[in-house]
Amino acid sequence: MSALPTLPAAAPALHHEKEVDRGPTPAATKAALEELLKTHRLQAQMPPLRGEVLRHTPLPTGVPALDTLLRGGFPRGQVSEVHGPASSGRTGLLLALVAQATRGGALCAWVDPGDRFDPATAAAAGTSLSRLLWLRGKSPEAPHLVESTSALVTLLGSGLFTVLVFDVAGLPDRELRRLPPTTWIRLERAVSPTSSALVLLADAHVSHSPLGASLALRPEGPRFSGAPGPGRLLTGLSAFAEAGPYARRHASFALQTT
Repeated sequence: MSALPTLPAAAPALHHEKEVDRGPTPAATKAALEELLKTHRLQAQMPPLRGEVLRHTPLPTGVPALDTLLRGGFPRGQVSEVHGPASSGRTGLLLALVAQATRGGALCAWVDPGDRFDPATAAAAGTSLSRLLWLRGKSPEAPHLVESTSALVTLLGSGLFTVLVFDVAGLPDRELRRLPPTTWIRLERAVSPTSSALVLLADAHVSHSPLGASLALRPEGPRFSGAPGPGRLLTGLSAFAEAGPYARRHASFALQTT
């Protein structure tokens, strides 16, 4: 990731796009992000809860079936993952999580090395874009994953972000395999002392903390309104979720189109 330029004082605090160019070092990424956070004096709108009460309060997605499956939501201080093929609801679920958090005044970050995130879709899902930091990559062919993981560690260290999404869906497997084997341990250590939830968004299982959530999704088909025929409207997507490394718990859920 390249250095992030200082935004003008009138710019929104968090809705900031930055393309990832070739050449920058993790140290440059860290310095640029720290300067961005310092410049905007970022803070939550509401005084956060403190201590163990906060640490043991899961982060709900707003999708009742999945919150029940997750026993309240995604755990804080853990690396969790949501994985599945395209059209399985994986991105919609994470958008629901971010929307739920930003509506409550929390700050969120979406680290997007493959440049997949769509702000318009996120806004339609209820996300407050002024409460979302978007670190944007250049393309799936040049995702710069090492720089992205360094950015995540910096963001976690700031203590400002309630939800952080690391979106590696759609990236070539060879790029993920190039990451050092210690990458996921490093992220687990970075998130462990915080009250944040770090969620990986991927095509298939990547990694999660021992106490983190692991959701495997698969599509069950689209949902339409009206009688069968060409006049029907697409209203949502039905999907199936399995929780835990051994898929002992499962649930069906639906996401509405926006």
